[in-house]
Amino acid sequence: MGAVAQVRHRDRAAGAILDAIRETLGLSETELADLFGVRAPSIAGWRDHGIPPARRASVERLADLARVLRREVKPSRIPQVVRTPDAWLEGRTMLEVVREAGPEPIYAYLHRLFSYDGV
Repeated sequence: MGAVAQVRHRDRAAGAILDAIRETLGLSETELADLFGVRAPSIAGWRDHGIPPARRASVERLADLARVLRREVKPSRIPQVVRTPDAWLEGRTMLEVVREAGPEPIYAYLHRLFSYDGV
């Protein structure tokens, strides 16, 4: 694959990943940017030029979390679920936790939420 084709392939892949996160969580482009601690023009740049290597892991972790939510929660309810404060999250929403600490604490929250063994 030539260099230009590789860049175009990467750009489409970046856009698809970012779109999947944004659509699953019901986010605006600005809200998506906030989750990564950047401004909306940066997200537009990622769509045009690919996700920077330093950001790739965080984007992929959030994409994984979006996939888990699509599997475990009725898709039409996900935007409401991620915006609802919960006592287990110290009164914060999932989006606030992701913005502050990344998606890892949400995995523990979901495990607790969907655990039927009382743990």
